[in-house]
Amino acid sequence: MRKPLAAAPPRLQRMILQLQKYDFTITHRPGKDIPVADTLSRKFLTYKDSSLSEGMDMQVHTVYSNLPVSDTKLKEIQAETEKDSQLTQLRKVIQDGWPEERRKCPQSVSEFWNHRDELSQINGIIFKGEKIIIPTSLREEILTKIHAGHMGMEKCKQRARDILFWPGMCKQIEDIVGKCAICLERRPSNTKEPMLPHCIPDRPWQVVATDLFTWNNKDYIVTVDYYSRYFELDKLHSTTSAAVIHKLKAAFARHGIVETLISVNGPCYKSNEFESFTKAWEFTHVTTSPHYPQSNGLAEKSVQIAKSLMDKAKADKRDPYLSLLEYRNTSVDNFKSPAQLLMSRRLRSILPSTNQQLQPEVVSYKEMHEKRAQRQQQQKRYYDKSARPLPPLIDGESVRIQEHGLWKPAVV
Repeated sequence: MRKPLAAAPPRLQRMILQLQKYDFTITHRPGKDIPVADTLSRKFLTYKDSSLSEGMDMQVHTVYSNLPVSDTKLKEIQAETEKDSQLTQLRKVIQDGWPEERRKCPQSVSEFWNHRDELSQINGIIFKGEKIIIPTSLREEILTKIHAGHMGMEKCKQRARDILFWPGMCKQIEDIVGKCAICLERRPSNTKEPMLPHCIPDRPWQVVATDLFTWNNKDYIVTVDYYSRYFELDKLHSTTSAAVIHKLKAAFARHGIVETLISVNGPCYKSNEFESFTKAWEFTHVTTSPHYPQSNGLAEKSVQIAKSLMDKAKADKRDPYLSLLEYRNTSVDNFKSPAQLLMSRRLRSILPSTNQQLQPEVVSYKEMHEKRAQRQQQQKRYYDKSARPLPPLIDGESVRIQEHGLWKPAVV
């Protein structure tokens, strides 16, 4: 009785209209809980008061007269329903009555079996409640109109469910929306995947990341150690491969040649000259994913810190190298400073310090690894709250890649 009058099939509309003047509550009890049938369900009155049915036909056909469909479209639906062999059979079953069992139902209309209590026929059009059942010949046209606004899959299904019905309608909507080239090109970015943290190095200056940036109309290169978070900052006279290689050689000469160098896919890092440098100095060069600077997050963070230090030093008219020195002497994650982790000692600065404090002291790798692993797990836990894994890709699979905001077709 909670169902709206227009949403109920005509035979129930009559009952609902007759019971409108009563205030009652319906409680369902399964048959196994009713050992003795009530009298009224077995011995009903044969007398019928004709006054009860006055105006009922007019109320039932209100659904038809208030349909938000033009007369021309209604006539087209009526004509196509007449031609549709399945709906012709369905209309006959509705008029003659449904069989007691599904296996006795005509095969052509068996897919309507679960909706049989809601089906009705008015003026040559079949309804499920107040929804029009669309003939087969018009369904492709209707699907195109449903997706005319290029709304998402769920929105299209909600719009269709509101006024239309035919078996398998939602699946067909999913197919047409899923193949729409315009929607596929302009779909939103994928949900971020769970974090894959970089492995913690075994020793200082083993894995290093590098990146270029511009500050105050001048180019700089930052080189940061994954173990200690210690970074080198150098000004570049140009962004060519030769200039970048010269600065990296100077850093490697101070701290040793790295095993792995991580960088972006910039021209200076992808040149033949840089490739020759990696082979001559015997280290592995790893580039990050295009348009995904987060995969080189430590270098990006170091660039942010370097810019902040220089901005504030310039505003305060102070020496930026003192700011850089103090940063290298400041503990990271409440543990040890970058200088202590890289060089096993504090660096003498303008702050007063004792000889004992400046004495070399090797930091335990086990202790450092535990602190760093704990920090990574905490970051991953918070990051993964809004992340989900994406299905794996297969060689030869047709996919789309996002470039400049548009998804373009490609093959794995």
